[in-house]
Amino acid sequence: MNNRTLSAVTLGLFIISLAIGLMVFAATDYGLIIVLCTTVLIFGIALFAVSFMYPGESGKFGPSDRMYRAISGILAATVGFVGMLHIFTDLSIWILAGVFLIVLASVGISAALINGKKEGQ
Repeated sequence: MNNRTLSAVTLGLFIISLAIGLMVFAATDYGLIIVLCTTVLIFGIALFAVSFMYPGESGKFGPSDRMYRAISGILAATVGFVGMLHIFTDLSIWILAGVFLIVLASVGISAALINGKKEGQ
């Protein structure tokens, strides 16, 4: 697929995520923050799923488009998930920050190992 098609798919997924977030807002009484958290969570999952349609070969500098979008999707979904945990639970902000940092470190380590393995071939 070309970049224009993939960009249109990504925009469509964002609009669907926003629509779901607005429906959750209308169905609950949690305020506008629920729109943001729901949209970011669903869009992050969708971005991760769509990342496999992008080319997997990396250029001379940086990760491939597939890796970049997969990592972006995972981190966006994590932000949405942590936001949902903040809304629906009484967990301390420090625990939520710890969850985010653990996911961030895990994704960073995984990406470094995958890219390092490709360079060593």
